[in-house]
Amino acid sequence: MLVMMFATGAHASLTVLDGEHTVTYDIVNPRGVAFIPDYSNESFTQKVLSQDEFSKRVQVTSRMHPMKTRVPYPIPAGSITGALQQYLVPERDRQSDDQKIVKISRELAQGSRYAHEAANNILSWIADNLTFDTSITIPSDAVSALQYRKAYCVGYSNLAVAMLRAVGIPARVAHGYLPPGYEWGFTKDYWGVKVNDGGFHAYLEIYYPDTGWVFTDAEHSHFFVDPFHIILRLDGREMPGFYKGGYLEVDKATFYTIFHEEDRTYPVDELPLPKQNRLGRRMDDRQHSALVSGSVSDRFGTPVGKGTAVLWKDGRGSQHPFNEGKYVIAVNNAGKYRIDVKGPGFTKASYELQIEEGKVYRKDFTLAPGGVIRGKVFDAAGRALQEGDVFYRDGDTSFGVPLDTDGTYRIEGLAPGQYKVTVTAGEKSYSQQVKVEAGKESVQDFKFR
Repeated sequence: MLVMMFATGAHASLTVLDGEHTVTYDIVNPRGVAFIPDYSNESFTQKVLSQDEFSKRVQVTSRMHPMKTRVPYPIPAGSITGALQQYLVPERDRQSDDQKIVKISRELAQGSRYAHEAANNILSWIADNLTFDTSITIPSDAVSALQYRKAYCVGYSNLAVAMLRAVGIPARVAHGYLPPGYEWGFTKDYWGVKVNDGGFHAYLEIYYPDTGWVFTDAEHSHFFVDPFHIILRLDGREMPGFYKGGYLEVDKATFYTIFHEEDRTYPVDELPLPKQNRLGRRMDDRQHSALVSGSVSDRFGTPVGKGTAVLWKDGRGSQHPFNEGKYVIAVNNAGKYRIDVKGPGFTKASYELQIEEGKVYRKDFTLAPGGVIRGKVFDAAGRALQEGDVFYRDGDTSFGVPLDTDGTYRIEGLAPGQYKVTVTAGEKSYSQQVKVEAGKESVQDFKFR
């Protein structure tokens, strides 16, 4: 899995991803597992690989490759025919003929070259103008979501579908299940965007005449859903092989385990809208933000398993963790920057570059073996000091690390040489000169008197 974060400043935005992410689940319930269909659309494939009375193995693949649709906006008359026309008409909870919904939707879509650009404008407006709220007192129909500017997943999806239909873009509500209980559950940030708690979940599917249906989650992602969305049914469409019975809920003794996961997603761009964090795919050939990427390896060419790239500008740095020896950083503002790359056991490497808006840069780093300074800090009675900071100087810059609760500290990735290490606690401080050798650990304890 390639894990990287974007570095674009204080505002939120839409992070553009590319690649594929596949998760294979084993789902078991001693009273039977509910119906899960095979289904595929332009950005998503779900297949039941094997099943019996009490279990299923299900593979879900999400594709975030650049969108190929180029259907003009407005969608030409005659492009939507037959059964697809049902996804253009108003419904009880998706009042696409409501005057306010029509007015706002048309204003947002005005000037769009393509249908997916109009759809993105509508989804971005929803992201910035609705607040997630699970209150049962708030109705979940589209008009209520617009009126109260609050909704949960059903309200988000109903409003998105109604607004898309109001400008002639076919859309329908999708009903699925988010398996809870994993690190990507309630507390998971999927590429910096919070994924909702596990459970039954509503999202939507949008139709483009040249490429077909594509999923969207109005709370999370535009034009794809991550593989933690198990699709169960779609409004207006029968799922072949449907049967009643069985369970998916964890509180009804359903167990989920990940049999296999392969994540090849990576960020490639960033858009200024919406202002709230969302994920998306490339909609055109333009590179909107600058992109800096490269490999990180040791002197033998072996990728550095994990580490951090720090982007510096005007004395302020933003950290971007990486795995598998690859990093990617997107930058919105032009200017002069410095990148520091470091990994456990390696010396920090730095590079300065002038960044122009919309340009793509590649810089590979080779990290040399670094030394480590570690130790423990005690109070006058010989007990581990639980609060304090350890500072050291690297050239003209001072760095600090906090003490762990057991009184220990560890400074990694130091180039060979002499370092002045200072421990502070309250108003007291003590310093020592410490020699660092490549690939070795230097131990320096401190005792406050």
